[in-house]
Amino acid sequence: MLRTGRIVQSATAARVPPHTNKGCVRMLTTSPTPAKQVVKTDRMRSTAFTRKDLVEKRVRSGTATSVNMANANPIYYEKLPKLHVETLNSRTAISEHAGKIMQIDGSFLQGIGKEHYPGYLGNDFKLFGVPALLYRKFTQDLVDQFNAYKEQGPKRASVLDGKNGIGKSAELMKLASVAASSGCIVIYAHSTVPWVNSSRPYAPQSHNDQFMQLEITSGLLRSIEAVSKDALKKVPLGKALVIGKRNLSEQHTLADLVSFGIHTPALAHDVLEHFLDLVSTQTKVPVLMAIDEVNTFWCSTLYRDQQDQILPANRLRLIRSLLPFFEGEKTLAKGWVLGATSYINPRFMPKELNKKLNPPPTAPLANPELANNPKILASQPSLPFDTIKISGLTAVEAWVLMHFYHRMNVVSTPVTEALVAKKWMVSSGNPRQLFAGVTTFI
Repeated sequence: MLRTGRIVQSATAARVPPHTNKGCVRMLTTSPTPAKQVVKTDRMRSTAFTRKDLVEKRVRSGTATSVNMANANPIYYEKLPKLHVETLNSRTAISEHAGKIMQIDGSFLQGIGKEHYPGYLGNDFKLFGVPALLYRKFTQDLVDQFNAYKEQGPKRASVLDGKNGIGKSAELMKLASVAASSGCIVIYAHSTVPWVNSSRPYAPQSHNDQFMQLEITSGLLRSIEAVSKDALKKVPLGKALVIGKRNLSEQHTLADLVSFGIHTPALAHDVLEHFLDLVSTQTKVPVLMAIDEVNTFWCSTLYRDQQDQILPANRLRLIRSLLPFFEGEKTLAKGWVLGATSYINPRFMPKELNKKLNPPPTAPLANPELANNPKILASQPSLPFDTIKISGLTAVEAWVLMHFYHRMNVVSTPVTEALVAKKWMVSSGNPRQLFAGVTTFI
């Protein structure tokens, strides 16, 4: 008598010969093995492909060769040479040093964090083993302009603009380093794309249509404190403030205000707004507001509201608190508001802003009557800020960079005038394209 169980074909059963009659009974065995559990298919997850994370589009840059040479195998790679260059600060930022390789101040880099390098500079610093950049004449012009604004700030903000790889982020970082070393208050944001690409948490406010980003805002306050802690202590609040349950008296300083915002992330937005109001009107310490990728302030973000509608950037409370400084609604009593554009990810470069920054070329009319007719001439696009176009490298600057690459073992070929001239012309003086041209086959 067979035991109760599931009837299955035995794996060890003898195979039935092919000449066996069709009426023969196939050998069967019984097994008490329980039935296998059927795994339900998760129809919300695809097994055919995996979703890739949101990745920004990158231009050809040669960064694939930017490895950490300090940890490279000594059998195949030479050790990084020890390069002794001057540190870029308020004392060394002089015209005599234009055209020289200089190192970014270590205290400034420590303040912003090693993971907060703008653009491709983090990969470059790993490759070189030292955070060194070329101190250009253009950099000196920016430093001189900022020194002039230390007494009285301009009525309009300025924005650095140019092609990808021309050095906008590098120039902004160098100026921020110089300003921090001179004892100024520096509000520096190395990248604003994470503010709008839905990679950080956000939450709606109950009393208006804005959305909070507490994590990003408290991080910005930490950066301000780390870079400008001594300068913040010199500026008293000048009036009593009540933020949440905390009372700050007139004797408290901006350092106390920022510290409170860092340790109370739920009130980070309120603290930042009070801080911007006070720092823009005080006259004790000059201020530099340096915001990279500032074009994101006018874009459509990847965030959505409760009705699943795309959020414009000005509905994010953090951006709304900084946007008036770039639209001429607020100014700094002493200091400069400076930004930089980025074309790496066209998703966050508004088309209208792009047209205004790069209007199509027009030829002058030969007929003077037509040339002065306002009905015929197209009106020039107006921007709420002044634009500063960054030019390419000069031949001398390209020579200095090529020699620097050779000293750091990035370029093994001897640097000659013919080689520099070739690379300089092919890259059209673009620093990033020049770097890509000499590191392509490493």
